[in-house]
Amino acid sequence: MTKSISITRRLTCTVLILELLSAIVLIGAITIHERHVQLKAFDSSLEVSAESLMGAVQDAEDKGDNVMLNMREVHLDRKSVFLVEDERGRVLGSAGELPQLELSSSWKHAFHDVTIKGRSYRFLVRHGLRVVDPDEPNGGTPHNITIAYGTPVGHVWHEVLESIRFFAIATAILLSVTALTMAWSVREVLFPVTELAREAERINSHDWHFEAPTSAKETVELRPLVAALEAALARLQRSFEQQKRFTNDAAHELKTDAAIVKSSLQLLSMRKRTVEEYSQGLALSLEDFTRLEMTVQKMLTLARLEQPREIKRSGTLLEYCSLRGAIEDAVHQSKPLAELKAIEVIVECAVDTKVPIDSRDALLLCSNILLNALQHSPHGSVVRIAMTTNDGAMLTVEDQGEGVSDEDRAHVFEPFYRGDPSRSRKSGGTGLGLSICKAICERARGSIQIENRTEGGALVTVKLPAEPLAPVFMPSALLKV
Repeated sequence: MTKSISITRRLTCTVLILELLSAIVLIGAITIHERHVQLKAFDSSLEVSAESLMGAVQDAEDKGDNVMLNMREVHLDRKSVFLVEDERGRVLGSAGELPQLELSSSWKHAFHDVTIKGRSYRFLVRHGLRVVDPDEPNGGTPHNITIAYGTPVGHVWHEVLESIRFFAIATAILLSVTALTMAWSVREVLFPVTELAREAERINSHDWHFEAPTSAKETVELRPLVAALEAALARLQRSFEQQKRFTNDAAHELKTDAAIVKSSLQLLSMRKRTVEEYSQGLALSLEDFTRLEMTVQKMLTLARLEQPREIKRSGTLLEYCSLRGAIEDAVHQSKPLAELKAIEVIVECAVDTKVPIDSRDALLLCSNILLNALQHSPHGSVVRIAMTTNDGAMLTVEDQGEGVSDEDRAHVFEPFYRGDPSRSRKSGGTGLGLSICKAICERARGSIQIENRTEGGALVTVKLPAEPLAPVFMPSALLKV
């Protein structure tokens, strides 16, 4: 079973994944920033509390000029842990169980993160100077005071987690809204494609009419697809009609030939005849069979030529042959007909070239064109064949006949087309010669066209890709009957 792919689902998932990744990065950045802000505010509160304790250190009102801690105006967190001592290590005040801290640091402020009974605390160790009786002549008695103050940091992480939860909920809501919006908007955007497919699905072998929907024509991205679809359908319609016409024409041709053979044999068997009459009847039947065989053979040839050509792995076509050699062989084959009509055949080929055609097909191409020219040429006229090599090979065949009418010119390369009476069954033509020539040229990626000469007569021009050979300095071949 073929795996189905939904563009709507892919686009929606892609946008949601990008949004989710962006939200994760944003939440990470917010977490780091929020932790930094909360810790900075927490450290500020520690400094304020430590400063309050420093302010609570007062004179002890004793003869030893000592200091004491007066906590009456100090309001601290009930979960806080602190220790206040002087330079002699005398504890002026404390609360809670103080962990092991480096109190003798030279830094005026030092923060420490410790764990007390499984709970995270952050401590500030502050050093300050208190002077007893500063109005004395000796400047009073200085006391170096050390304060270690800490409180739990749990609420810091609580604030950070609250921020993360807020942004996570906002992200989930945003993703949900985005998913619904994307599903709706993508369906709306792809609606012209759906309409175009629905219109294309309506086409069948009986109705080739195709009109692209307006929504598809107005969509800039779909215009090339609409144009390609219309062109492809037009080619398919022409090909289908050509195949249909070919089948009908072929059936008609074969049926006519078979009917002629059958009627000849029936006529021969209607009564007893002499040996000479039987001999003549069999000869006529054999001639009809030969024509029927020739028609079938040309149909097979045309079918073979219309098949895709095999390409080598190197990308080159299979065979090349000498076009000059094919022309000379064709002139030799048509010599009896030329002699019969006293037609002078002039060949002008100063150089040779190799064309990407099988040698038998090249001979068939040249023979069909030359025979067609001889059949259309009047008695005692001239048929001229010329080949030039300039950006490929160009073969021209001129005759002095009546030319081709504008109506026939558009159909002369169609199979079984006989617009000209001289190409009738009596002349031996099957109506496939020029069709085979066109198939050979197109198979070699060349072209063939027919037009009328200004001086009268027809001019057939064949252009083929070529692989030039070394120049051959030979006089033009001339066949004169």
